[in-house]
Amino acid sequence: AEAAVSGEHVATGRTADILALPGGRVVKLFFPDTPDHVVETERHNSTAAHDLGATAIRCHGTEVHDGRTGLVFDRVGGESLTRIGERNLLQVRACGRELARVHAALHARPGNPFPALHPFTHELLERPAMAFLSPAQRAGLRARLDALPRGDRVLHMDFHTSNVFAHGEGHAIIDWQTTLRGAPAADVAMTRFLLAEAELFPGTPWWKKVVYNAVRRQLRDAYLAEYLAVTGTPPQAIDAWRLPALVHRLALWDIPSE
Repeated sequence: AEAAVSGEHVATGRTADILALPGGRVVKLFFPDTPDHVVETERHNSTAAHDLGATAIRCHGTEVHDGRTGLVFDRVGGESLTRIGERNLLQVRACGRELARVHAALHARPGNPFPALHPFTHELLERPAMAFLSPAQRAGLRARLDALPRGDRVLHMDFHTSNVFAHGEGHAIIDWQTTLRGAPAADVAMTRFLLAEAELFPGTPWWKKVVYNAVRRQLRDAYLAEYLAVTGTPPQAIDAWRLPALVHRLALWDIPSE
């Protein structure tokens, strides 16, 4: 359906604006240069994640608003863990622990509907952002990847406090664009990067960056300690996935500051 853009502006991300719709829904309105396959991947993954019980948020399909393609979703019921921590810095470590528990529960689910991590990462090595690698370096990366364990669990691969919301009696996870299946340690390695090293959202004032960088290290440490305690995962299992996590970040996003 074609419709005019209307409703409350809820948020802006790297790929889309989020606008409120009637009936307790939102539309994720992608920027005009977003390829169709990106929208379709998120639609498929979001639907599969809901069907698996991995999120309470249902995707209701595609709409076009003023020439821009959007996906319609249920609206989350509460605040993100990021916002909860911002409102009360004394809650930051508690938010990190809660993030870990939600992540561990996600990793208990089989990821059959999603692409396998190993072949997808091999494909990423051929993307333009990785062109700086020599053939020998690329071969070395492939060998290191192939030595890492396979798995069949749901991997969100963009799991952080802004994608986990209080919802009903529990939590809801959003933004399933990058979902794969594989070894949970790969997903944790990506989250560790996102919680301490990733670029803060473009336009964040310098003073906020200083505060956020100090606070999010506390968040990361609390998250990791809780995840390892809950799951019994050894720290070295997470460390082994750092390099593939960096390949995913660079190949998919290619953010100049990173």
